[in-house]
Amino acid sequence: MLSRIGNSLFWLGRYIERAEHIARYTKVQYVSSLDAPYAQGREFVLESILDMIGISYQYYASYSQLTDEDVLFFVTLDENNPLSIHSTIGYIRENARGARDSISLELWEAINRFYHSMNNYTVVKLHNEGIHEFSQKVEENSSVLKGCIDNTLMRNEAWMLICLGIHMERAIQVARILITKVKDIEKIDPAKLGGPVENYQWTTLLKGAESFDMNKRHYKANPNRRNSLEFLMFNQAFPKSIAYNLDVVHKNIQQIAFHDEKGSNSLDFMAGKLAGQFKYTTIEETEKQVTEFLTSTLDKINQMANKLLEKHLIY
Repeated sequence: MLSRIGNSLFWLGRYIERAEHIARYTKVQYVSSLDAPYAQGREFVLESILDMIGISYQYYASYSQLTDEDVLFFVTLDENNPLSIHSTIGYIRENARGARDSISLELWEAINRFYHSMNNYTVVKLHNEGIHEFSQKVEENSSVLKGCIDNTLMRNEAWMLICLGIHMERAIQVARILITKVKDIEKIDPAKLGGPVENYQWTTLLKGAESFDMNKRHYKANPNRRNSLEFLMFNQAFPKSIAYNLDVVHKNIQQIAFHDEKGSNSLDFMAGKLAGQFKYTTIEETEKQVTEFLTSTLDKINQMANKLLEKHLIY
């Protein structure tokens, strides 16, 4: 496979997953401020959305203050923001076009429907329908795309590269969500920690990662710091946990082989070491330094992604 096509397939997977997570997190955080205004102020929520996506600096370069309309537009429809959902959907189609001969007609048509339906979204429509409706459409279309990937593609290198992108991006996004919410909770008045206000933050964390229901079923208890962090970091059976996704990343790298590169500097070694770290680390070892642990994890995933691009997918 040409490096150019491999690059497009890898980024196709990443952008599909990125659009979905940004949309869901924005929806959950913003709607929660309407449902429970005393649990978290509107400014608190808007800052959280910008921090999770990593666009606070870019936002303040264009806007002087936080407002609902400006933040939601910047995150969703702003063509000048390369990390907006609108821009990300454009990247999905662009990369699909670059690998058109390697994907199915069904997937290509689903991507086109997604692109054109969201490309016709206007600021007025966003205002009238609300962020919940907009984000729901992004999530639903992302699910359709992933259904086409699973059900219409041969299990070959093209499929594995898309999956590699999806699971690597999912690990990154879940880590970013965890870091952001832990920092959000650190801003809460210490007198309110351990009570309903803090517990509500763990609930929004889990809903932002589409894991609230499974967490409650698994622990048979309400969300708290310990079970929320453990579930999204180390649960080997839950498909949104970092541990699960790093294991899938390692397996995909092994299957693709990447010219059978060996040694401690190989992608296989890097992915296996990181997946093993999450397999054999407990919440007790990391809970007190969770932000530092997750930041280090993000750095390692990004190093792995950069190595993959530089050595195998550059063109």
